[in-house]
Amino acid sequence: MARRFVVNEKDISNINEDTIAIYGSEVKHIQVLRFNVGDAVTVNDGIYKIVEMKRDTVYLQYIKKANEVGVPSSNVTLYIALLKNDKLDFVIQKAVELGVKKIVPFTSSNVVVKLDDKSRQKRIEKLNKVAIEACKQCGRTDYVNVLNVLNFKNLKETLKNEKRVLFAYEASKDSLKKEINDIKEENINDIGIVIGAEGGFTESEAEELKNIENVKCVSLGTRILRAETAALNLISIVMYELEE
Repeated sequence: MARRFVVNEKDISNINEDTIAIYGSEVKHIQVLRFNVGDAVTVNDGIYKIVEMKRDTVYLQYIKKANEVGVPSSNVTLYIALLKNDKLDFVIQKAVELGVKKIVPFTSSNVVVKLDDKSRQKRIEKLNKVAIEACKQCGRTDYVNVLNVLNFKNLKETLKNEKRVLFAYEASKDSLKKEINDIKEENINDIGIVIGAEGGFTESEAEELKNIENVKCVSLGTRILRAETAALNLISIVMYELEE
């Protein structure tokens, strides 16, 4: 199979109906690996022939669609609070490996990480690189996007668009198993998972989330888990139950 490269959509331009140009870090990667004009490579979900190479651009001619590998059938989105240090990098890496389709960071009252606009953009760019590398490492042929950081108000509005949302909250007594059984019985394919910051949510924030009709507040057991542990625990359970 042709060597696979994962390229962000913003780094791809359509030249004509069967030719694209790619930019960014994967161009350097192709050059370092000594690919040449005429060689076949896989970019995202397509197989292409290299038709021209420049210092910062590679032109590719479409050959055929690549076989899908490791692509989950369920659309699981992880809504995760900005975590300190490299904890968020770790969660994103493992969430991609476990089969999450999309990742949305957010801020809330107990989020310690404070980012200005410039720092926020750089952070998202880095997190997308983490997601790309995780896709390549685990053999997924799709692309997992890390979206821009939402504030708490925008988070609530975004969650309303999900079919079903599982909100992990340490004060909840509601059964996770029951909610997952309901998801399976109703054949729900679009699922959101909400994980708070190291300090969790305030009581008022938790109430606001619980009052959203499609949000189900669930317990992960009697032990209080770290944010990164809670995220991977809930993702793993959901994926197992959905046979992903």
